[in-house]
Amino acid sequence: MVKAKNIDPFVCNEPATEISPATSRILKQRMKTADEGRLVSAEKARQRIQQWLSKSSTTKTR
Repeated sequence: MVKAKNIDPFVCNEPATEISPATSRILKQRMKTADEGRLVSAEKARQRIQQWLSKSSTTKTR
């Protein structure tokens, strides 16, 4: 019988992924934003976008 392989959920066997400096900078900005509590839920973001779109579509252009 084949012995079951023990899997440790805290050990990653995959090779490390290289992150570009631009991606790293963006991730740091997002983490800072989250730490400051300046995030909104996805639902709230959808509502805001709908409001912005409805306002911009109803404004008169000159």
